Amino acid sequence: MSVFASTTLGELAKALSAAQAELTPAKKDATNPHFRSRYADLASCWDAVRAPLAKHGLAISQHAGLDGDVVTLTTLLIHSSGEYIQSTAGVRLAKHDAPSVGSALTYLRRYSLSSVVGLSTEDDDGAAAMSSAHVPAYQEPKPSPALERAVAQVEKTFPNSTTNYVQTASGQDGDPPCPKCGNKMWDNRGTPEKPKTNPKAPDFKCRDKSCDGVIWPPRGPRKQEKMPVHVPPADVQVYPDEEIPY
Repeated sequence: MSVFASTTLGELAKALSAAQAELTPAKKDATNPHFRSRYADLASCWDAVRAPLAKHGLAISQHAGLDGDVVTLTTLLIHSSGEYIQSTAGVRLAKHDAPSVGSALTYLRRYSLSSVVGLSTEDDDGAAAMSSAHVPAYQEPKPSPALERAVAQVEKTFPNSTTNYVQTASGQDGDPPCPKCGNKMWDNRGTPEKPKTNPKAPDFKCRDKSCDGVIWPPRGPRKQEKMPVHVPPADVQVYPDEEIPY
């Protein structure tokens, strides 16, 4: 993020201080279906800042840009005296289409507006993220029934042995996590009773349909190239080394 400002900021700072004293937190009136949480959308942020800014001679102007696969937004906080503060922020696109650009610009407009004015929201997201009430309690890994039967057989064979369970990955009984998103993966390796139908398919595939993370089977040793064998023509007589005529 880059920030620029006018040579003097006295009048702007005085007006912004007065406007911030009248700001009220933006209301969380929108819902994020992915995270099942509520947030203050762009309209709610503008409703919270429009009147205090206008009352003290302040205005916001935002301008969009595109630099390769990065959407940029330049935000100006302008005072009637001509003093200003300008900042530019950017976010990389996940997809190169119009909905992704619009979503990224809305995200940048909302956060840039809140940042330059000093606007907060009801039940701030940062405080909620740090709250211990939102941190799930640690649960000991639970082995599958098949693993419990195998352990019981081992302990029966070796009476003095003990077994400790260690969770080594996100999947069940040590299945690897997705290398891209860390989610659980489907095991496509097959079994002796039901082998893999497509040998060229990956061994593991992410369970999240929006993720293309896969793990391919390990490659075996490379085959050594056979050296070509020279076969003399049928009309050429070959002698042993000790019988080569000179």
